[in-house]
Amino acid sequence: MKARANALSRIEYIILMSVVVAVDALAIDAILPALSFISNEFGVQDGNSRQYIVTTILMGYGFGVLIFGIASDSFGRKRPVYIGFAIFLIGTLVTIFASSFSMLLVGRALQGFGAAGPQIIPTAITRDLYKGRGMAQIMSLIMMVFMLVPAIAPLIGQGILMLTNWQGVFAMLGIYAVFAWIWFSIRLPETLSVESRVPFSFSQAWSSVKEVLRNKQAVKFTIAEGLAFGAILAYLSTAQQIFQEHFELGDRFALYFGSLALVMMFASFVNSRLVEKLGMHKMVLRAAMFLFFVSIIYVVYIWLNDTSVPLWSFLIYASISYFCLGILFGNMHSLAMEEVGHVAGAAASVIGSCSTLMSVIIAAFIGSFYNDSVTPIVIGFGVLMLPIIYITWKD
Repeated sequence: MKARANALSRIEYIILMSVVVAVDALAIDAILPALSFISNEFGVQDGNSRQYIVTTILMGYGFGVLIFGIASDSFGRKRPVYIGFAIFLIGTLVTIFASSFSMLLVGRALQGFGAAGPQIIPTAITRDLYKGRGMAQIMSLIMMVFMLVPAIAPLIGQGILMLTNWQGVFAMLGIYAVFAWIWFSIRLPETLSVESRVPFSFSQAWSSVKEVLRNKQAVKFTIAEGLAFGAILAYLSTAQQIFQEHFELGDRFALYFGSLALVMMFASFVNSRLVEKLGMHKMVLRAAMFLFFVSIIYVVYIWLNDTSVPLWSFLIYASISYFCLGILFGNMHSLAMEEVGHVAGAAASVIGSCSTLMSVIIAAFIGSFYNDSVTPIVIGFGVLMLPIIYITWKD
């Protein structure tokens, strides 16, 4: 880590970045236990429509990323993060006082748009300080700590629902955002020096975007990241229906969901240990191939059981899937960023925006086939691994 950031220890840097990045994840996962309460209050008839509460925040995030990352190359890393937190808090207030399902979705979109700053700019900050496999290792460690949030977020949401209503969950999100904002503003020095900033102009921003889009490695692994994130988002948007309704777990949903999130955390830890030895390409290829073959096997198992499978079998499959996706995600983002570090803010914007919007479309498509069966999710996971295997194999 360079001298300008040595006010923080390596451990505090990893934890702080994890807390900041986790704003978006907390806003998604903590609300999952409340989806049925929200849809019932607003009279949402189609069960699959509640998935919009999850996908809408990612839609807002996808557009926000494109702006915040580019802005961070011109105005420094910290100020855009502050603006992002402010917009997130406005969106949180809209959701708390929403009088209709449509207004709630507007608030979720604002939350996602604002969360894009705290979510994406830490990648550029890390790229300011680390390179290559070193960056991959730090990103894996950040992901490992960050994954504690999805593991405990549904439990927090479930606990709040036992004490109050679903608006209380959104109030908790606002309090968390204020805490992360204060810690970030006090402890992290600016990592982009004034002389390294790119004077803002639309022509310069477009020039940086084009530079990223012309880099073959950045484009290929942006697509790969979008495919992997699409698999994760498809699972997230249907998890409440799968666990609470299909497997009839009720309030125990949070425990099962959180346990699977810990699997991804473990995968990030394993990746941080192996990536220096094996390299990012081998890690991605092996994880994608393994998940593809496991998905084929499980689809056959589902077919032999006439689509009705026991909970234990799905938990095994989901654990394997989450482990593989944990390996994929940190490496693919680092691979996409590897050759465009000189325009890290713009690169983080383009890569984050394209991969996220791509994942929203994929997740909405897969989720629309949900019919009280896990089959669409499993098939989706398997199919999405094929182009990732092709991209990595050919690279």
